[in-house]
Amino acid sequence: MARKQLKLEKLGKKGLHISLNIPDIESWKEMTARDRYIPRSFLQTRKLVQQVYGAKGVRPKKPLRPEVYKPAIKRRAFKDRPLLAIRRGFVKRRFEECLEELYARLFFGLCNPYLTRLQRDILEADIDDATPTFKNEHETDHFILRWTNSSSHTADNIADASIVEDTGGFLETAWDQYEDTFGRTPHVPADAEKMEVVFQDISGAGLASPPDGPIQFDSATWIAKPGVRQPTSAHELFHKLQYAFGYRTQHTPSGDYKWFSEGTASWSEVFVWQRVSGDYKMLGLFSNPDLNLYNASYRALPYWIFFDARQKDSAMDNAIADLLQKYEALDATTAYPERVAYEEVIEEDWPENNVYGQVDNFFALFARDRRLGHWRIGPTGLLYPTILDPDGNDIVPALMVTEAELGAGDTYVSAGSVSGFGSDYYRLSFADDTDGMDLAISVDGASTGDFSYYLVWERNNNWQMATFPFHLPEDYGASYTLDLAWANNLVLIISGRGQGGAYSLTASVT
Repeated sequence: MARKQLKLEKLGKKGLHISLNIPDIESWKEMTARDRYIPRSFLQTRKLVQQVYGAKGVRPKKPLRPEVYKPAIKRRAFKDRPLLAIRRGFVKRRFEECLEELYARLFFGLCNPYLTRLQRDILEADIDDATPTFKNEHETDHFILRWTNSSSHTADNIADASIVEDTGGFLETAWDQYEDTFGRTPHVPADAEKMEVVFQDISGAGLASPPDGPIQFDSATWIAKPGVRQPTSAHELFHKLQYAFGYRTQHTPSGDYKWFSEGTASWSEVFVWQRVSGDYKMLGLFSNPDLNLYNASYRALPYWIFFDARQKDSAMDNAIADLLQKYEALDATTAYPERVAYEEVIEEDWPENNVYGQVDNFFALFARDRRLGHWRIGPTGLLYPTILDPDGNDIVPALMVTEAELGAGDTYVSAGSVSGFGSDYYRLSFADDTDGMDLAISVDGASTGDFSYYLVWERNNNWQMATFPFHLPEDYGASYTLDLAWANNLVLIISGRGQGGAYSLTASVT
């Protein structure tokens, strides 16, 4: 990708140093084709800038043609909704605590090679209008941290310098672990000796976009929620590590990719601190096990712990490092490079012809281990026996399971559907009068569907045996003679194999 560099000089004077790589026309077309939400014009970019920053729309000193300058867009008032919050004009979903995707699109808009210099001046002036001057500075081995206590917008301010100093220590801890594990340091702009970090009101916990810009942390969050400082520091610095492996510097993500970008960044919170900035990242794939992995975003965290645990060949091995190396090696034109790299790591790490060396079957193994509680256990043992929420409480995910009790002569019928890389769980418990009788199970899947099945036999909820009929991607049927002294309940797991689909389940005891 041919590039020329643009520095936002007005912001730099305040201590916010951002450089943008302007692509050539063909590269720009490729980028916007991959992500249709990147603003493609001056007006679209300005609208996004004003929505994000709540800028007032500064009129430039040099007069512009009427078709170039537009007054600030009058924004409608948004009603308060359960998943929405409003601060400084910016509407956000509360669970999108890391604003990497939103700001990436904003700065991609500023990179538009069709923009004129005067248009970029207007856009930078809008950002500058909402940016304080960072008068205070704290320096560590790898970071320069800047903040203010004199902004007219009080949400920007931090009065207690120890908050910033402690954050510098958290970042250094994460930096050292990343360098030791990944053999690579996080991305720092080519003309900078250290990574910059600023604190202001960003209406989220943190962000690390664009690659040649600072990490930004939300001042109000840092003051009010000290429990998020460690995990969010690791999370945002991990985005910078992703950039060092080509994410957004070589590969423009498209489609559903946050299971990779935000999921692995959430994994880094546990890797460094055994703590997460929000317990929903740990609980989501258990309270809603049918959530498609590729749609899970932050909630993909337990899967990445499972991925790392199961792929380990030794205590020093790290499957996430293997993943990023595979990702970096892919050609920039590769479609869905996150999935391609992920598939390559799974296929190459398992012995030839092993059933789990294929992504659909590997996911079925995760589906099983969610029930068994083995999702953080691999060949080298248990990973992260304790994972804490921001308040220091141990997080213990509870799996959502559909319960059904069967007595002699009973039939249970359920019609449902499962998403690709999602799972449904049915727990069939057997009354005393079923001992020695036959259990017949059948699942009729839609002709367009693709499924995996796992059977987990349990005695009083303790695992006895698990079987995986991996060669049945469509329907499933079997008969078993019940021995309640051995197993008095059966958990049937139905997972989507990339696609999933509708199905009908029937279980009878005769």
